[in-house]
Amino acid sequence: MRDITLYGAGGHSFAVIELIKSLGEYSPVVILDDIPKLNTILGIPVEKSDAIKTTALCVSIGNNKNRKKIASLFDVNYPTFIHSSVVKYPSVKIGKGTVVLPNAVLDADLNVGDFCIINNNATVSHNVIVGDYVHIAINVAIAGGAKIGEGTLLGAGCVVLPNIKIGKWVTIGAGTIVTKDIPDNAVVYGNPAKIIHINNNE
Repeated sequence: MRDITLYGAGGHSFAVIELIKSLGEYSPVVILDDIPKLNTILGIPVEKSDAIKTTALCVSIGNNKNRKKIASLFDVNYPTFIHSSVVKYPSVKIGKGTVVLPNAVLDADLNVGDFCIINNNATVSHNVIVGDYVHIAINVAIAGGAKIGEGTLLGAGCVVLPNIKIGKWVTIGAGTIVTKDIPDNAVVYGNPAKIIHINNNE
């Protein structure tokens, strides 16, 4: 097995460590964090450092903005990790550094960008485009032809209807049903989705 460093020692790192170990190709040797709160996570030491001693790195940060920031700092190999239980059609394309957790379904002609998170039991249907740094939470359902912009967070259990276009850096609340296009930087929730406000500092 090849050694890999993780960056980020928050809650998301627990799932990432278990995923990497289950696949057996890489062995996590250290977790780096700006403000470590734990000494170890699942037996892996946590250090405050920016020194990457391995040729491979996984950004184990759930926050999309922070994940983008860290991913831009290091010129190393960023493997993609896909759990063995994931249903992935042959035509699916997935970018570097993306993590796909158990029981997700990735349908035909799907394009997923770099450094995304697709969480447990999420379903992303055919002909969907998912931008870089998107976080798709548990039990999300994205219907065919939808487009999800860079940095968007889709909260647990939300549903995106067919051919919907969601802008960049959008936050969609848990359980939201998205029936209309959403502009950049919007915060939305409800059934149907309503724009609560627009973040102007993105």
